[in-house]
Amino acid sequence: MTNYQEERVPIPTPWRLIRELRLKRPPWWMILALVIAVIATWIPLAMIYRARHEKSRLPRVHFIHDMDHQPRFGPQDPNPWFHDGRAMRLPIEGTIARGRLVSDQHLVLGYFTSDGTKASSVTEFAKELPESLRQDLESLVSRGENRYMVYCAVCHGILGKGDGVINQRAIELKEAKWVPATNLLTQMIRDRADGQLFQAISDGVRSMPSYGAQISVRDRWAIVAFLRKLQRENPVAEEPKLVSPPIDTPRNDQASPTEVPR
Repeated sequence: MTNYQEERVPIPTPWRLIRELRLKRPPWWMILALVIAVIATWIPLAMIYRARHEKSRLPRVHFIHDMDHQPRFGPQDPNPWFHDGRAMRLPIEGTIARGRLVSDQHLVLGYFTSDGTKASSVTEFAKELPESLRQDLESLVSRGENRYMVYCAVCHGILGKGDGVINQRAIELKEAKWVPATNLLTQMIRDRADGQLFQAISDGVRSMPSYGAQISVRDRWAIVAFLRKLQRENPVAEEPKLVSPPIDTPRNDQASPTEVPR
């Protein structure tokens, strides 16, 4: 049998190498150290697994802080760097917050202002729907009917007469702070500009809350378009009659006068 060195294509099998090179088995302490080293490499993996799957009240380990934790001034904190001693600074004059620039006042606000921002006073209400929404008026009115039934009909009624279920129930319970819903078919509401109706939906009127956060800009204009349709299809309603309270002050044994609807 030829030895390992004499073969043309030697095959280095482990047992052959041990026999040819006369390698001895390593001592037990070396084997034990190798096993311990291999097991030690599993400890970080076990810690990572445990940290990812258990719940703890302690914050996560934050190795790279970047700018997450830095010295800062809180709201209303004093600051000696400025002459007035305040950390909170007023915005530069003419600054417009991100997302507050109104490029189309007619569409977004329903009225026009002197400097083009919502913060300034109203100069004129838009008299009609925006040009961009008048292209498909039938679809806009249909959408407005849907939104009106969701948000408006519960107080103003299906036909806009102010006889919604919530309004009727509040009157039945004689709620002291309830303001009767407006009849949208009166001549006073008919004479208002489209932009004024849009602004009322956006910002609210008296006890009526603002719906600017719930209803999109297009849907608010759609409700206005549907309201105009209701006004065209229904006769003009009479203005509500305000009942004046009696002049004489009632005695303790008399019933208090009926509250005048606001």
